[in-house]
Amino acid sequence: MTKTLINTFKLSAKVALVFFAAGLIMLTWMISQFPTDKDIKGCITTKLYKVDLCPTSKNYVHLKHVSENMIKALVLTEDSSFYQHHGFDFQEMENSFKSNLEKGKFARGGSTITQQLAKNLFLSKDKTIQRKLLEALITMRIEKVLSKKEILEKYLNVVQFGKDLYGLKPASEFYFKKSPAELSLDESAFLVFLLPSPEKYSRSYFKKSLTPFARHRVKTIIERLFTYDRITKEQYEVGTANIDSFLNPSGSISATPSVDSEKPGSEQTFEGSEEDPLDETEL
Repeated sequence: MTKTLINTFKLSAKVALVFFAAGLIMLTWMISQFPTDKDIKGCITTKLYKVDLCPTSKNYVHLKHVSENMIKALVLTEDSSFYQHHGFDFQEMENSFKSNLEKGKFARGGSTITQQLAKNLFLSKDKTIQRKLLEALITMRIEKVLSKKEILEKYLNVVQFGKDLYGLKPASEFYFKKSPAELSLDESAFLVFLLPSPEKYSRSYFKKSLTPFARHRVKTIIERLFTYDRITKEQYEVGTANIDSFLNPSGSISATPSVDSEKPGSEQTFEGSEEDPLDETEL
């Protein structure tokens, strides 16, 4: 009996030692990967897409030079509680979990803009527990170090809008031949629509005509902006009136071969609570 207890104790000690060593290794790795406040605030080359993120970069745009249409469409669609949460929207996480469970697949994400920024700046595409834990820690640090305006500005300068197309300024110039400050309501809604799957959803641009799926999503963004009093009735009417022409104002027919309409697959669908978010008081 005593021998059995001793052997059990030895085995338990070995298991505990293994877990301790693994935890120590993980902690060491996380410390080595964790960015400094200087990294978060300063100029860096992002890890995910190798974007040169710096106010002196030719592709950088300051938030004050971004159309309010774009800012409102982005926040309401991607992270409606952005100005209230501290990096995590737990209600949206719960809603996403329930939705994905009901559909039996990943059809809706719950990441906030801050979480997406943390991933874009400092992390890889690996879907491991260690990476998700590190993302959470970096998210909390970003919220401590940066203001909401700074988070939004950095996000808009690193997020992907198409194949090899990163940042709002290059995207505005590529799709609409204009600066971010000049983006119309329809153009802003279209760019926000692209975010869950930029390379796939940008097909409408090359066809110069919204597919039925794309039209529905863009129209939904505009409708929600009006529903939650982010735009006036006049802006809403102009936006819906232009929805079928803003991609091709000249009316010319694109020579690009036709492609199938985008259909929602495993891509993240629109996030945000259906309840009216609070006002964006920081803008």
